[in-house]
Amino acid sequence: MTTEPSRRIPNRTRPQPSSGESAGAASPAPPALGPEGARQQVARYLGVVTATEEQLRDALILVAERHERNYEIARGATVLAVWSSEHVALLQRQQARYGRMPSESAELVRSVLLGGSRIGVVGELDDLCDLATLAERVEMTWTIVVQGAHELHDDDLLDVASRARDETRRQISWLRTQIEHEAPDAIAVVPDWSGQLAATLPKRPAAIASVPDAIWGPAVAAGLILLVGLIGVVAGRPWLLPSLGPSAALIALQPAHPQARLWNTIVGHILGVAAGFAGIVLAGAAAAPSPILDGQLVIGRVVAATIAIALTVVLTTATRSSHPPATATTLLVALGASATWDKAFAIVAGAVLLAIAGELIRRVRLERRTPAERMAPRPSIASMRLRRPLAPPRSPSVSRPR
Repeated sequence: MTTEPSRRIPNRTRPQPSSGESAGAASPAPPALGPEGARQQVARYLGVVTATEEQLRDALILVAERHERNYEIARGATVLAVWSSEHVALLQRQQARYGRMPSESAELVRSVLLGGSRIGVVGELDDLCDLATLAERVEMTWTIVVQGAHELHDDDLLDVASRARDETRRQISWLRTQIEHEAPDAIAVVPDWSGQLAATLPKRPAAIASVPDAIWGPAVAAGLILLVGLIGVVAGRPWLLPSLGPSAALIALQPAHPQARLWNTIVGHILGVAAGFAGIVLAGAAAAPSPILDGQLVIGRVVAATIAIALTVVLTTATRSSHPPATATTLLVALGASATWDKAFAIVAGAVLLAIAGELIRRVRLERRTPAERMAPRPSIASMRLRRPLAPPRSPSVSRPR
């Protein structure tokens, strides 16, 4: 007879401060160890693990809110989100020692997870699997930091990384247990779709975060285009142009993607315009007919477009402003459809309006609050531990196995 794994969240005990150290007083951080190149690598991985922990925390909060009617998942995800938030707080001391290099890798992974309509037990299972994917990435990154701390003989970093890795493994264990219990119902039981749908409906259907992706995406994309168009009509300026359509769709459909951010949208289109003009100059195509306006394609415009696209990709990558829809702006300029300063300004003005409105909507969409935060008076303990966590007291330095 096999015993079922416990579905409870693992108990977690915090080490008590040593006699000479109080929980409220932090000892001064020791200097960074290792040669300059090694310290830069530590800073790189501190940036990766911080960003990944933040994405895992936000994803857990999203799942807690999305599956509020399932008390076990909602409560468990909230507790695990607190753990990730405390890991981020623990990292502040190490970032003060080594620094931190920004990383978008965690945002890129998160942007392809937890999307779409998640209904019933199957939806819960999909969300748990996505959370496990993020948690596994966090655990792997902590393992890299642990091994690096071993080689640098940095007990302070080793203590933080080992504790966080152990707790991440317990997060993964809880997620695996939940998956084991959800899987039989998702596969072997004929679903009652009416009941499944009723159990999936949010408790706050009027909340923006509760709007299904199938409704949110088309509505926001259309709303952004309508907004830019109406402002352009009022101002008497042609600020609504074709290259804004892909930007609106990206912001609406993938709000968590780093390429949908305000910086990427504005700078991407500005660099697209600049690259388009540079392509025309380098190809000597200023007087060439436009395939869009004149219906004639000549080799000069082909060369200009080729150079401009390459420049756009290089420049946006170098400035961390990659925004694929900006390449449509590049082609509009390079192919002669918007190759005057007035038309180029119209593109930039429209992109700025779209980016500002899109960023506001994107932040509203991504802002999530757990049921524990929402139901408690502010400032609640749950809110403080999730949003402004204090690093737990350090444990005495001990040697840890690899």
